[in-house]
Amino acid sequence: MDLTELNTRGWMLVDGISSQADILELGKALGSPVRTPNGVLVKEIRRVPRNEAPPGSQSAIYGAGPFPLHTDTVFWPLPVRYVILRGYGDTRRPTTVKSFSELVRNCDTQFHVCARDSVWLVRAGSKSFYCSMQFRHNDSHGWRYDADLMTPANYAALHVDKVLRPLVTSEVDESITWSGDKAVVFSNWTALHGRGPQPSDEGIRVIERLYVR
Repeated sequence: MDLTELNTRGWMLVDGISSQADILELGKALGSPVRTPNGVLVKEIRRVPRNEAPPGSQSAIYGAGPFPLHTDTVFWPLPVRYVILRGYGDTRRPTTVKSFSELVRNCDTQFHVCARDSVWLVRAGSKSFYCSMQFRHNDSHGWRYDADLMTPANYAALHVDKVLRPLVTSEVDESITWSGDKAVVFSNWTALHGRGPQPSDEGIRVIERLYVR
């Protein structure tokens, strides 16, 4: 598999993915698929009414509205390496995406210094912990940011959060429009993704998701 686009842009589209078996095969080509807490590998995600969503989840916070750009699994000590998504059903609502480097391209030197020195409290129930938004693992480095789960814990993080919040909630010019045989692979360490605005009379939209270490 040619990973040049994934490694440079932070995400890539893969054609010919039309089933959960295809998603798993793609995940195994990238690394080690990760099971959800209930033992499922490929999780089906559907829009959930705000009053039925788990407390603290994006559906509980934003309801049927768009989700801001974010890193998945920021509440893990090491966020998952890759996220694979495939959508079907009413696919008019896009998935938004942007590399972290592109998101902060126009930020000044103070922002980048503060990003390096920032300390955050990640809310993960009884296992909450402090971390930097930048991390290194083996020979790779990455970023984590989720405005809803990461609380600034020093002045540097307060400055970074003030800059990033409007950026992750503003209109995104890059998005994935779904089709039945197309999947997207995100480098979860270098790209952020979210959910676009709700179309009128939205039907059932299903996103199949696989995490890969």
